[in-house]
Amino acid sequence: MSLTAKVRIKFTIFDRFMENLYKYTVAGHTFAVVLPHEYEPERYLLPYLPFECHDEKAEVLFTLHLSVAYSLRNLITGKVRQCLNDEAPYFWIFDREGDSGAYDFGFSYSKSHPDCILIPSEDYSDATVYIPSAYAEKLAEFAISNAMMLMYTFRTSPYDTLMVHASVVNQAGEGYLFLGRSGTGKSTHSRLWLENIDDTSLLNDDNPVIRIIDGKVYVYGTPWSGKTPCYKNEVLPLKAVVRLSQAPANRIERLAVLNAYASLMPACSCMRWDRRSVDNLHETVGKVIRSIGSWHLECLPDADAAKVCHEAVTG
Repeated sequence: MSLTAKVRIKFTIFDRFMENLYKYTVAGHTFAVVLPHEYEPERYLLPYLPFECHDEKAEVLFTLHLSVAYSLRNLITGKVRQCLNDEAPYFWIFDREGDSGAYDFGFSYSKSHPDCILIPSEDYSDATVYIPSAYAEKLAEFAISNAMMLMYTFRTSPYDTLMVHASVVNQAGEGYLFLGRSGTGKSTHSRLWLENIDDTSLLNDDNPVIRIIDGKVYVYGTPWSGKTPCYKNEVLPLKAVVRLSQAPANRIERLAVLNAYASLMPACSCMRWDRRSVDNLHETVGKVIRSIGSWHLECLPDADAAKVCHEAVTG
């Protein structure tokens, strides 16, 4: 056994003498989080509390352990393959030494070094995210959130499930999802619906989940809502997907199937280095766009944009 493997086992045994397990269900998928005994869920798992699972027999898709390590240096055995994202949080991918095709991961606030390390099992059914003891309180929630989204994305992909970078509103009991590049005004457009369209509320402002069940497309609230604290355990039939782009005037058009596919695909989270995950992504996106309306809205950040969009997508 290598020295690194012994170090990992030592950390794991030390931290798991006393720990607490919590189960949550998002979009019908149940997972577990294991915290050291001194970490209270009311502080470190606050966004997840509305999604608490009370079914003791519910099958768990994956389990994530939080572990505090003196140092992260000995946890990574391979070289950095990539450091992704144009802004924080940065996402690190490491080759796993001696294990072709397996990877470890990191998340950070800067590109200088990973602030936490995620080491998953081969099938991603179990994983441990490590944080340094010197910054444990500061990094715990950050580490859990990012590790959880990665694990959730991978493990739910075979079940017609998509995590989407978008903002979604509930209007009269139906979901309307707004896509767009960073800075195009997804949150702003949702706010304009809230201010100008009756019977509208916010479901999620950053990472809602789309799931197909019995041929019908639904959108779900999640514990991952970016800078907007909107953690609603609710589900709605998804009525339309709208891609936004800034323009000098408000104009909307319905997208043909190929353009709708190209519009939704980049917004979906995926383990793009894993062929099975990519195949699942393509298949699910195809089902979604064949089932609901897809639109492109060129718009200003004004009330008329919300009214133009609402009239088209509900018409």
